[in-house]
Amino acid sequence: MTEPARWERCLARPGARLLAVTGQVGRWAVYPQGDRRRRPLVRLCAEELRPALSDGRLQCVGESYIQTEAGRMAVKRVSGGYRAQHQSLQLCNVIERNGAFRGVQHNGRESPVGRWSHFLGVEQINAAEQFIADYHRSTLMPSVTRNWNLDAQIRVPGRGGGAEGGALGRMEATQRIMRVFDRLGRRDGEIVTAALIREESLAALGRRYARNPRDGRRVVTGALDRLVAVTSRPRRSGCA
Repeated sequence: MTEPARWERCLARPGARLLAVTGQVGRWAVYPQGDRRRRPLVRLCAEELRPALSDGRLQCVGESYIQTEAGRMAVKRVSGGYRAQHQSLQLCNVIERNGAFRGVQHNGRESPVGRWSHFLGVEQINAAEQFIADYHRSTLMPSVTRNWNLDAQIRVPGRGGGAEGGALGRMEATQRIMRVFDRLGRRDGEIVTAALIREESLAALGRRYARNPRDGRRVVTGALDRLVAVTSRPRRSGCA
């Protein structure tokens, strides 16, 4: 059995139909909801239908084609392999409303640092994750909706802390972030904020700070090396 083509993945969408293109002999297209008035998802020729027809992945219904169960399973199998190839599943704990912990899986590559984990070291990742956590907890992060942070003021009985503890935690996080900015300097501080908080791409970072989109990786690794150095620096006695 041949692997499903791109048009088969489009046809797997709910309601999609494979119809002949009006006025074009031998041309087919996948239309959303089987509506020719809408823009087709993909176009193809009659030759491209033969592998799916011979393998029993297509079924003729009136003037259109739809996928058989074998066709849907083939697309699902390929899509699952693609997700597995591009995901890094990790187990983490989340806190339920009653305060109990529950283990869940999440894709580590969805985080601002996870997308670059293939070229970052462990120390760089840890320093970046700590910076992100402190920044989001600090007063530097604008609040535009309800605050779901664990240190926010809540009315659920049984959880300590309250508004005073949350305010102190935000102040401490702000102080840590400001110390990091002071030690990083203006340029590295801007790079770290753009990469980790605004989640800008490597190309954008390279274009802005190295005048070459291909240098984004070097820009990010250099700034994170500097972040590791300033966050691991021992504190002097008598200083905050």
